[in-house]
Amino acid sequence: MQTHILLDITGDLATLTLTPDEPGKPPTLDYAALDELEAHIAAIRAAEGLRAVILRSASEKHFCVGANINALKTLDAESIVPWVERGHAVFNELAALPLPVIARVEGFCLGGGLELAMACDLIVASKMARFGQPEAVLGVIAGWGGTWRLPRRVGISRAKEMFFTGKVIPADEAMRIGLANFAGAPAEVDASLAAFLEGLRRCSPLAVGQMKAIVDRGGELTLDEACRAEADASATCLASADTRARVAEYLESRRRK
Repeated sequence: MQTHILLDITGDLATLTLTPDEPGKPPTLDYAALDELEAHIAAIRAAEGLRAVILRSASEKHFCVGANINALKTLDAESIVPWVERGHAVFNELAALPLPVIARVEGFCLGGGLELAMACDLIVASKMARFGQPEAVLGVIAGWGGTWRLPRRVGISRAKEMFFTGKVIPADEAMRIGLANFAGAPAEVDASLAAFLEGLRRCSPLAVGQMKAIVDRGGELTLDEACRAEADASATCLASADTRARVAEYLESRRRK
């Protein structure tokens, strides 16, 4: 069973859809799927006028459950290293896109699937979504950035609880602990996503991209380095015609009051 990742670009929105070639089967990841995802990330980076990326599944029951079983069958102490490194490389490319990436999660989001969702900036979830990092049950560990990203979303103690027990949590708990940004019925998820996109479209793409880059480096920067990064990004923004027009419009609106 193969999962394909389809890319649709409509207007200012790019949508990546995990699509199993057998209906009813959960989306999974292997080298071919990672290659497809990487190619789509390059296409998104090259496209002009995009404001956001939505990552979703064609299945209502499963977002992604991690590695393809055929990929698991071939892994051993030697082959696991390039496998882990390949996932790191592609997920990091997704995370580094200079525009917001939102995972829309329905159903089970487990293992590498959760690591894929966490490589996105935001996670919005159907109330039927379930999240977990159950790798330790198989005697392995989260290997595609989960040990770095999960603690940064939910805190070290809660991340350890999930890692150490393999527990799978419902969407409302995921939102309560900060793993998901929103949880609700599918229609509510769509409304929340629409509201986010409406707000996003009011903002400068350059400013959003600059803030994303600084926030994503936050754990690596000292306060002085973060202040320097903010100063440099502010200069970049104010050098742009779009920012100057926005500021001028704001000042004019204040003058008329």
